[in-house]
Amino acid sequence: MTRTLKTLGEAARHGMLVRVTCRKCEKVGFFIASDLATVNGHGRTFKSLKFRCKECNVVDCEVMPFEDDRDRVHTNRVIWRPTRF
Repeated sequence: MTRTLKTLGEAARHGMLVRVTCRKCEKVGFFIASDLATVNGHGRTFKSLKFRCKECNVVDCEVMPFEDDRDRVHTNRVIWRPTRF
């Protein structure tokens, strides 16, 4: 992909995943972009999303969309489902 994605809706249209990495403890979580867009809105930017780390309880997380390589088998990747409290 040669274009920079700016919103969750754009990533959802391309069927991408979103990787969330805690900047403190480096724990990584994966979400499906369409799930996040449904909960947070299709117009939300990646920088405006707030995640709290489950391990160290810090809100400082990096949110990055990426295209999943569907030809590879990922045995240890867990896809999280977003919830709203």
